[in-house]
Amino acid sequence: MTRKSDTQQQKSGRIGSFGIVAVIVSVLCVVGIFYLGHLQIRSVLQKEGDLIAMAWYENMRHSESGVAGLVDGTSPALNDDLLGSFGIDALAVIRRDGSVETLHGRLAATEAELKPALEASGLPRADRRSTIVIDHSSFLSPVTATWVVFPSMPGGGQLAVRFDQRLEALDLSNSFKSQLVYLSGIAVVTFFSFMAGFTYRTRQMQREKQDLVYLAMHDELTGLANRKHFEQRLAEALEDAEEQEHKTGLLILDLDGFKAVNDTLGHPVGDNLLRATAERLKNSLREEDLLCRLAGDEFAVIVPVVQDVSALRALAERMLRLIEQPFRIDGQEIQIGCSIGMTIGPDNGEDVKTLIRNADFALYRAKGGGRRTWRFFDPKMAEDQRSRETLEDGLRYAIQNELFTILYQPQHDLKSGDVVCYEALLRWKLPSKNLVPTSMFLSVAEETGLIIPMGEWVIRQVARDLNVLPPEARIAINLSAAQLQRDGTDTYIAEALASADVEPGRLEIEVNESILGRGEKAAFTRLEGLREAGISIVLDNFGVGTSSLGLVSRYPFDKIKLDRTFLARIEDPKKASAVVGAICNLGRSLGMVVVGEGVETVEHRDILASCGCNLGQGYYFGHPVTLEEVVGEIARTTANRAQASLAAGDMRAAPAEPQSGQEEEGAAARPVRLAASA
Repeated sequence: MTRKSDTQQQKSGRIGSFGIVAVIVSVLCVVGIFYLGHLQIRSVLQKEGDLIAMAWYENMRHSESGVAGLVDGTSPALNDDLLGSFGIDALAVIRRDGSVETLHGRLAATEAELKPALEASGLPRADRRSTIVIDHSSFLSPVTATWVVFPSMPGGGQLAVRFDQRLEALDLSNSFKSQLVYLSGIAVVTFFSFMAGFTYRTRQMQREKQDLVYLAMHDELTGLANRKHFEQRLAEALEDAEEQEHKTGLLILDLDGFKAVNDTLGHPVGDNLLRATAERLKNSLREEDLLCRLAGDEFAVIVPVVQDVSALRALAERMLRLIEQPFRIDGQEIQIGCSIGMTIGPDNGEDVKTLIRNADFALYRAKGGGRRTWRFFDPKMAEDQRSRETLEDGLRYAIQNELFTILYQPQHDLKSGDVVCYEALLRWKLPSKNLVPTSMFLSVAEETGLIIPMGEWVIRQVARDLNVLPPEARIAINLSAAQLQRDGTDTYIAEALASADVEPGRLEIEVNESILGRGEKAAFTRLEGLREAGISIVLDNFGVGTSSLGLVSRYPFDKIKLDRTFLARIEDPKKASAVVGAICNLGRSLGMVVVGEGVETVEHRDILASCGCNLGQGYYFGHPVTLEEVVGEIARTTANRAQASLAAGDMRAAPAEPQSGQEEEGAAARPVRLAASA
């Protein structure tokens, strides 16, 4: 604010100085015009007096008494009327010795005007006519007389006549003033018209410039300061903090749940929600604090002077409570939250880039800590971010060099025990030969978009693996929301199966609630196209979210997979059986196969079987294994089945009774058989 005030004062000072200079120049111009006009009037009167004097002299010279009659006083021309007709009010003769004698008219004029002029400039030349202008004018009242001295007469001496030109001077002056006033009026009107237009255009340009600066420095949607303005003000705040030895606070806010609102209710509602959020946050801040919208649903607050860190904590808590209060947007009640990351400058960063980066680290930690909370920056956060960046770089390298492998986990029919399908599970192969599970890098892959090339590699590899397995084998793969919303994913799957010469019916695609959102319709359209091609569609992790029932009611899935949490947290078997049974009944009523995940014990298997669940998957049936192990298991199963058939034929006459207590053990050790389909 101080820098802006100084700049405005400097501009005002320059404008004031320019105005003073303009006034001075205008006054000087008027004075100069008057002076030039006065000189012009003198010149005109001098020429006029010279011409009249010449005419009078010639008239006298050719008269009966001649010029000599004027000198000796005998000329009839020496009368007031005749001399007055020529404008002559005084007649004098200049002797050779420099004395002046008045022959007729005003003696005082001779004494006051002609003699001093001769004393100042000397005697006029005797061989020609000369003029002497006597000027008694003031600035506004011209008083002018002209003395004309004729050449020397034969008898000696020079005749001088005085012309009183006050009236002529006054007429010329009035005429000059009238013209000057007229032209000045035109000039003034023109000047003020020009200045009015110039001033209007200048102000218009200033407003346009201010508008451009405002647009360049403010967010168009909310009217808040944008990122450019934010970085500029933050740099100024850090400079002031260094000069005045105080601290500056930075808070970065990210709205929790905004994307769901934007996707489900549309962008207009989302825009109105952002405006309402900005207004609510702005009203909670002090005048010296600056609220900015950085991008999307991300905001920032600059606190220029921080005396106590606890004040920042209180501010963060206040903003959290404000955002958690329901919004009323377009007749709908919307509830969201926010996460906040905070830093202190210069403690957590002496420059803008470092301070913002550390605030982002704190924001990521707040989001990772359950959202709707705040975190102060801690140096360990930077280390975690570097680890994440290292993981991202490693993933890119692994994609480029295909350092992945696929393990397969079987799904068993709970009645027959046959393997009806294998789920493909991606693993990252490290140089140490260790395998990294998908859960360790899936979030980074989704955030960076690497999930797309990774998913395409999985599709190609599964298609090749299906070509190795028996024709009745089926494999299920997982597709993320990003893949489903990407144009061409369905075409890519079809081309991969066709290039491997694999029937589409041997592939299953598992999706979860993440397909909900603004691209839900496009995702369902692609799934429907894949389903029509013969590919089975499975709803994965059923029951873990709040939209599972909505999904199964809107889209006819072929299978639904119970989330593993239903079996992992069994405290009351009766309640667990009731919940699982209800889901199985729902699946049967909708014509969908139900698969139970996370089967790790006999108890888990029995609960699923008693509830009417069709298939089971988990460590109880088998751990994820490589393709080679799957092929070997299928070969062993086929051989065991053939051997069992032969043994059954030999023992058909006397079947053996199973021993007591061995039924469950036999079920667990039963050879895995591969069925054609679910």
